[in-house]
Amino acid sequence: MKLEIVCSGCNSRFVVPDEKIPKDRVVRIKCPKCGEKIVLEPKTSEEDQQNSASVSAPSPEKPPEVEDYGYSEDELPETYEGARLALFVGDDNELLSQISRPLEDMGYKVVPSSDLRAAVGKMRLHQFDLIILQEGFGGDIKESIVMKYINHLPMAIRRKSFVLLLSKTYRSVDQMMAFALSVNLIINVNDIAKLSEILDNAIKKQEIFYKPFIDIMKETGRL
Repeated sequence: MKLEIVCSGCNSRFVVPDEKIPKDRVVRIKCPKCGEKIVLEPKTSEEDQQNSASVSAPSPEKPPEVEDYGYSEDELPETYEGARLALFVGDDNELLSQISRPLEDMGYKVVPSSDLRAAVGKMRLHQFDLIILQEGFGGDIKESIVMKYINHLPMAIRRKSFVLLLSKTYRSVDQMMAFALSVNLIINVNDIAKLSEILDNAIKKQEIFYKPFIDIMKETGRL
């Protein structure tokens, strides 16, 4: 039997032979990727009969509606592994079609999700380089279950994802509004033809801005 360990700090997943985990006491280990402490509780006799189990490290309290949203691994192809991922959260297929080609030309594999629950589930399992939100999908963006999940991520994890809002109401590259909505960039749907240029420029600026922070995190072993 094998034990599946999920780190809540960086969402990394590890599989450890069951016999290597003591069954009669609490075990504390560090995530080899981010250093987060992971607590393994002793297994009950009922749990011993299962083929695998999942445990996670203690994490900051999150809104109940975020915690309740799960995911299904069956929905996630193995080909996602190692790819540069872009998650599109929305139900506008025409908009998805318009942005897919330029994003693919930029080297992204576009993963669409027209279900908020599934979108959160995918983010729990995969680290997305780019998260694209369709304005109005699922209601007000500030109340979106997806944004609530993103805003409760540890800073080191949040900085790895660039959040883009595709809007019909806000103007493109409105930095003040982007800050107010907790996204990295806004692109008006009327400017979709310039998506590659605007997005590439914004990502480069962010990388330069956060480089000192990333360097410190790496030096201290927290990234």
